[in-house]
Amino acid sequence: MVLALGLTAVLVACTQAPATTTGPTLAATPVPTATPTAAPATATPTTTPAATQAAGKLACTPADLKAEHGLVEGAAGSTLTTVLLTTANACSIDRFPAMGLRDASGAILVGAASGGPGRLDLTAGEGYESNVRLGNWCADQPDFPLTLEVVLGADELPVTGGSFPEQGGLPPCNGDGGPVLEATEWVVAGS
Repeated sequence: MVLALGLTAVLVACTQAPATTTGPTLAATPVPTATPTAAPATATPTTTPAATQAAGKLACTPADLKAEHGLVEGAAGSTLTTVLLTTANACSIDRFPAMGLRDASGAILVGAASGGPGRLDLTAGEGYESNVRLGNWCADQPDFPLTLEVVLGADELPVTGGSFPEQGGLPPCNGDGGPVLEATEWVVAGS
């Protein structure tokens, strides 16, 4: 019975609503006009943040970045260090760095492709780090000092902090295949 009374109340309200809507039709006309005006105003601010985000995705250049390595250590037939990368401008790099190693004359000793897919948007002033490993050195002793570098497309960014590794610190030869130079994914420093 309560359900029947509720349905009756809804039906009465519905039959009265058209009478009320029909009368003030002229008053309702300005409301649709105001709604389209509000929609373009909402779309304009949405476009502005998208343009700001796109600016942060410009590829980093060596001029944007500074890279330095920390302590050089040896373990399990490898030479290890951590590279700290900072940027003065918001820009984007490969999530997994490609690294290179040059001798004192600038000749390329080892080059390594990126270790994985993806890009990373860097924040200005923030530090990022990657662990680097050099292993299986079977070639002759190169001319020291050696320069570790981060490869950015066609450009290289020299890593400061002294020779990597120092003279006498090359890893041993552990079999065929030549030297291995690899790096982990960039992460926010200290995380």
